[in-house]
Amino acid sequence: MDRRSLIKSLGLGAVLSGLPGAGLLRAAAAAPSKAARKRVLRFAHLTDVHLEPELNAPKGLAACLHHIQSQKEQPSFIMNTGDCIMDALKQPKDRVETQWNLWHGLMKSDNSLPIEYCIGNHDCWGAGQTGDALYGKKYALEMMHLPKPYRSFDKAGWHFIVLDSIQTLPDGAWYTCFLDEEQYAWLQADLEANTTKPIIIFSHVPIVSAAAVVTDNKFKPGQGFVLGQGTMHADAPRLIELFDKHPNVKVCMSGHIHLYEQIRYNNVTYISNGACSGNWWKGVRSHTENGYAMVNLYDDGTFDNEYIPYGWTV
Repeated sequence: MDRRSLIKSLGLGAVLSGLPGAGLLRAAAAAPSKAARKRVLRFAHLTDVHLEPELNAPKGLAACLHHIQSQKEQPSFIMNTGDCIMDALKQPKDRVETQWNLWHGLMKSDNSLPIEYCIGNHDCWGAGQTGDALYGKKYALEMMHLPKPYRSFDKAGWHFIVLDSIQTLPDGAWYTCFLDEEQYAWLQADLEANTTKPIIIFSHVPIVSAAAVVTDNKFKPGQGFVLGQGTMHADAPRLIELFDKHPNVKVCMSGHIHLYEQIRYNNVTYISNGACSGNWWKGVRSHTENGYAMVNLYDDGTFDNEYIPYGWTV
């Protein structure tokens, strides 16, 4: 039997399975044709601006916004995944107000695109101010015009889920990252109610991250890699198990670590895009330049993500 007849009789997959790199070949053979798909939505992912009056941060954000809006193929909106301001957690109220006033001023003067928000840890006001009604997330939610810190909505045939990664600790001094039981139950119900649309999930803190593990000297002799409680989702195994039940969950997108990475795990792609502020407006953060991402969503449930440095230098 010649080679052509063998392939026809056994099937392409059977022949590929015996070749080096067979897994990659099978994936390529099974991948949908990009030529056949149609883009239904394009948006910009902006995260970790850490806006403050110092370090030329206002000029940096303005430059980033201008870069986004100068794209030949313009996005329809901006998805912001938190840490809009430099810090509210350990700051007095007047400092927090100054930062948010800067934010809203720049959004009015230098941005014409709608914004969807996701709350970040530095957006939460606290540090012992427990007697104030705006303590915790309330003030940030008012600044973002959000009724609650998690929600979902539909755009162009895709289902968007925005999670709240941040759980402030009782003393107001720090935070940890997971979904409380109320939010987890809501997420379960939302996924069950949306089984036919491709789903994209946003969180400030990565649910799954490799870059967060290997940066910043997290290896401890005798212990291995040790992550702080604010590094990534502590409930990642629980969320991964939930996503396994919903194959229409396509991508989870986050910020927080100021590093660009893209991981494929259990048929879900986890993307952390780099920070607008880079290394908190002090240069490049571990090879990830100050930037944002352009994201394209397609009618067949596929997507692509391009991280774009906008040329900012200290």
